[in-house]
Amino acid sequence: MILPEIRMEGPAAPATRRRRKEARPGEIIDAALTLFVERGFAATRLEDVAAAAGIGKGTLYLYFDSKESLLAAAVQRDVAPLFEEFERQALDADTPRAELIARVALRWWQALSGEPRRGIPKLMLAESGNFPGLAREYVARYVAPMQDRLLASVLRSGIARGEFTPVDVEYAVKVLVHGLVFLPVWMHSLGQVDERPFDPERYLRCWVEMSLRALGVRATPVDGEGRG
Repeated sequence: MILPEIRMEGPAAPATRRRRKEARPGEIIDAALTLFVERGFAATRLEDVAAAAGIGKGTLYLYFDSKESLLAAAVQRDVAPLFEEFERQALDADTPRAELIARVALRWWQALSGEPRRGIPKLMLAESGNFPGLAREYVARYVAPMQDRLLASVLRSGIARGEFTPVDVEYAVKVLVHGLVFLPVWMHSLGQVDERPFDPERYLRCWVEMSLRALGVRATPVDGEGRG
């Protein structure tokens, strides 16, 4: 799915109006993503998005022609830059591979911890059956590259350099990614009714420690119970 071109009206518009028009696509995406997470993708109408963004439906169509293009734009804006950042870091041969894995986990949460961004993984999982084409594109453009191109290369290089113990790389990357994706999914589903306290940063520290120990790295113990 290709993000539709954003069309601007005449070049003679006043500066304040131009700034408003430049900000509008982001405001529409924010409104749409909030509604998608709260109501579900199928239940949200473009009329609802326009109302939440404080614009008319006709104005919305100047920027986006469908709900699918809105969701694609949200993912492209909020998720795609993360993978580009991780790939740049992975190319730095001087960075220990264990440190890189920890960075990926913490940066992932830093970028997606705010509302409504952290609802994106749960939204994609929930709507995969109803919109398989959208789900396939999400997997092809983001999930598979994260596993097969980024994390797999990190694990293989770590093994080759003697930093990690040999593992089944093909499935180890799935275990790593699934552990990260579980965090926002939990917080937007059963976590909302679980009365037990839950600290996402502590979860990530534990994820890092357990993952690195499984790879043969002695990680820094996490705070709290089980510290040894």
